[in-house]
Amino acid sequence: MSYIRTIRPSEADGETAEVYRYMAEVGGAEVVANIVRMFSLRAGSMRRMIRTWELVMWMGDEPRAQRELLAASVSRLNDCHY
Repeated sequence: MSYIRTIRPSEADGETAEVYRYMAEVGGAEVVANIVRMFSLRAGSMRRMIRTWELVMWMGDEPRAQRELLAASVSRLNDCHY
């Protein structure tokens, strides 16, 4: 199994800490998923990934539950556990 070094939210400073705060704000939770933490060494990339996720999953007229179900279905079809 591969290993990617990450920066924990409690250890982050500067731009990375700011991006983690943004994730908590838009995600509504203090827990940061490992898929997000994977980008922690490149704060700009992490911010863009979170912004894309925010636009796709949390914005728009479709109910969030319906979007989550669709995303889970596509992940299942692609054999992706995320």
